[in-house]
Amino acid sequence: MPGQQGGGSVRAVINLIEHLRADFDFVVGTGAHDLHSLQPYTVQQQQQTRATTGLDIRYLPRGLALWGVLRSLLAEPWDLVYFNSFLSLRYTALPLLLRRFGWCRGVPTLLAPRGELMQGSMQHRSFRKRVYLDMLRTTGLLDSIVFHATSQIEAAEMVALGFRPVLMAADLPSWPAQEPVPLQLAPPGPLRLAFVARLDPNKNLDFALRTLALVRMPLQFDIIGPIGRAEYWRHCQQLIGALPPHVQVRYLGALPHDQVLSALGRCEMLFFPSQAENNGYVILEALLAGCSLLISDRTPWRGLADLGVGMDLPLDNEQAFAAAIDSFDRLPAALRLEQRQRAQTYGLSRLQARQEVSSMRSLLKKVIVVA
Repeated sequence: MPGQQGGGSVRAVINLIEHLRADFDFVVGTGAHDLHSLQPYTVQQQQQTRATTGLDIRYLPRGLALWGVLRSLLAEPWDLVYFNSFLSLRYTALPLLLRRFGWCRGVPTLLAPRGELMQGSMQHRSFRKRVYLDMLRTTGLLDSIVFHATSQIEAAEMVALGFRPVLMAADLPSWPAQEPVPLQLAPPGPLRLAFVARLDPNKNLDFALRTLALVRMPLQFDIIGPIGRAEYWRHCQQLIGALPPHVQVRYLGALPHDQVLSALGRCEMLFFPSQAENNGYVILEALLAGCSLLISDRTPWRGLADLGVGMDLPLDNEQAFAAAIDSFDRLPAALRLEQRQRAQTYGLSRLQARQEVSSMRSLLKKVIVVA
């Protein structure tokens, strides 16, 4: 904050603090730039964000100055240090190196990979990632660290990679920026689908576009999210150019978080074939907006067909995804509305999260006490 380019891992920290700030005194160390931005936040933006959130936020510079700022930050008397990434050189590897040489040594340390170690994520640039992980292990930077998984799937895959101990507590939801509105019949016209995510290979937009080439019914596909890798987006643009005329695609760019729900509310289905999600915040947002779900089976959101709110399918069959889109489009308007209403009701039920909040609170306290 106040950046707009961060994904679910940023949202996870914001939600954790909002739910547990009565139990813990949080201090946030974060970048002084929005993701991929060369321009740092102004002093006024930083002060306004601190005032709005009521948080002690330490904005960390880039370059050599980061060393000194991190040393000072880690030297303060913490009860717990919590890292929000495994693969970040600036905000995980460098602080772990400083920890190895004495700064905050002995302080309980928790590390949440946020899906970075899941199989679908590890298959991209896998050699570089494994070399990096081996370097962290062999240099002792991971000694006496507790790992935080946010789903049973993620926990199992972390253990399979040799990371222990792993504690599991789900990420916490956030109340939407706008109240969900009652749903109405969709206006006449092509079926409208949305894809909301950073445009990176792990989010699998290219799979979605190849699938749409197989769909028989007219549709409009809205792509929402910042461009993560320019070369990947160029590949996706080539796929868009090859789509049949009855499939119309719009790229809406990166929307501020408080506009995402409205954008989803103009669609009837979220098409999100991600290769790996430890949570998938956009899935909950789509439910709250009244979107039926068509997602991969590599997220914690499973059994959607039994719930009557969509489908979670394996990624080995693009034709199955295309058939699901055509099947939904053939439903009478009243039945499509009924499914979307079930989706919204289910999404609202997931906002309560009393058990999830309790589990996260217990996890943090357990790490502090055990250490």
